[in-house]
Amino acid sequence: MRPSRGRPQIGAVAESAEAPAAPLPLPRAPERIVELGSPVFGAWAGSVPDARFDGLNEEYPRGTVARRLVEKRWVYVLVPTREVMLAMALVDAGYLSSGFCAVLDRGSGKLLFDSSPVLPPLCARVSDVPGDGLSARLAGPRIKARIERSGGRILVEARWMSAAVDVVLDARKAPPPLSVCSRIDTGRFNFTQKLTAVPAEGEIRAGNARFAVQGDLAGMDFTHGFPARETRWRWAFGSGKAMGRTVAFNLSEGFLPGSPESAVWVDGPPCGAGPVHFEGDFSDRDAPWHIRSADGGLDLVFTPEGRRAQNIDLKLVASRYVQPFGTFRGHLTAASGERIEVEGLPGVTEEHSARW
Repeated sequence: MRPSRGRPQIGAVAESAEAPAAPLPLPRAPERIVELGSPVFGAWAGSVPDARFDGLNEEYPRGTVARRLVEKRWVYVLVPTREVMLAMALVDAGYLSSGFCAVLDRGSGKLLFDSSPVLPPLCARVSDVPGDGLSARLAGPRIKARIERSGGRILVEARWMSAAVDVVLDARKAPPPLSVCSRIDTGRFNFTQKLTAVPAEGEIRAGNARFAVQGDLAGMDFTHGFPARETRWRWAFGSGKAMGRTVAFNLSEGFLPGSPESAVWVDGPPCGAGPVHFEGDFSDRDAPWHIRSADGGLDLVFTPEGRRAQNIDLKLVASRYVQPFGTFRGHLTAASGERIEVEGLPGVTEEHSARW
């Protein structure tokens, strides 16, 4: 039996008779996400070449109307620089379209731009493909945005009211992504691909302010699934440099059973981090968040610099979330067992509850 341990302190090795377990290497991704009418469940390193939901059996929503009521697709991009953080998402929720674009001034902690419209269906289109061939678009009043991937390059382009984005992410220079397909309930499952530490180049504009993007390490989240009617989650994402290493993590609690989306990258492919737990006063915009794994191999404190939030209640459909921008400090463990100290790593956290 493992000896019990107290809560580890940030920046210090927790007193323990055992070192924390190293994160587990993940197997190679399968060729397709649906086999013989059923999803292939698991967590993998690398992209799934055929991520289409074609051929699902009668357990899962079939037909245009049934799928439009429950099927959700989105692409989220985070581009942090020393001056600003850009977060942009394009969301196809079937019966409605949505998305957001936000630019945070890291010096003042103020949002230079923040827009999150709810639009009619067909204003957003997101493909089934997270790799080459990805196409996501959102169109609305004074909004025209797209995210497209070809030849390993991801174009992120938007003319969004008083903001503009012209950024290219080079996935050829990024570590392998995390791919996860997880069962939620009868007839409900979710597929996601998380891409981290992607070098980005281009420009972000908010009003008259212009900000260069020059090799900054970005991230992208592609999600396609049939989520539960009532969904809640907490999420943390970060990527950058630590101890001369390229480090990234995607951590989540509450969305999928067993937290299969929780993983760390250290100079290579993702490794499973196991279940993680989030602590903090999430209603306080300035309060830190504490995220740690069960064995202490990962222990991070997130300090907010600013945040965006939204509360929509249309009775049948509702969404409430807060998404702070900020930095992480603490430690995580590489697959080799090496302890990696993290300080000032940029990223985001999120607390979200949805009825959809």
